[in-house]
Amino acid sequence: MVRHGESVANLERRFTRDATEPLTPAGIEQARQRGEAIRGRHAPVALYASPYVRAFETARQIGLVLGLDPIVIDDLREQSFGIYHGRPYTELYGAFAAGSADRWELEPDGGEKLRAVALRAGAALDEIARRHLGVEVVVVSHGGVMSALRGWVTNDYASAPTPTANAGGYVLQWDGERYAGPFDLESPSSAALGHLG
Repeated sequence: MVRHGESVANLERRFTRDATEPLTPAGIEQARQRGEAIRGRHAPVALYASPYVRAFETARQIGLVLGLDPIVIDDLREQSFGIYHGRPYTELYGAFAAGSADRWELEPDGGEKLRAVALRAGAALDEIARRHLGVEVVVVSHGGVMSALRGWVTNDYASAPTPTANAGGYVLQWDGERYAGPFDLESPSSAALGHLG
């Protein structure tokens, strides 16, 4: 599980305007480095990505290193922040703490709850895991989706969502019935754990 590299919006400390916001040059390099790190520790057979440019480009850079083409899954798209698209993070998180458990039920006008993201992205993750039982895959998405999927796999919506840094991530294991993890992607033991499916 990998979050996209640094986007222009991340650099400018604002919500993205739309799905077409690109990576910065630093974000492209982060994606390449993540691909190298994955190649050094894992042997994925498939690569999945959100359709949004910043995640798809991250997956494409990782795929160039791994020799895999990204497969787009629409339900891996980022949480909709409604009226806050294009606006500074502080406009939303000044009123609602980004790191509080309330984030699961916060629904910006015209947007969606993080809990709803967990339901749609979790169903997509479950399908990917069933399709690839016993082998490794890479899934590239977004900060909100990464937090939502942590809640999905642990069934924990009472704790504050856990953020993931740009091009950061975690490892999950799927045994056909339930997930183990998330395990830190940088942990020495994660290489031995790396089977989503």
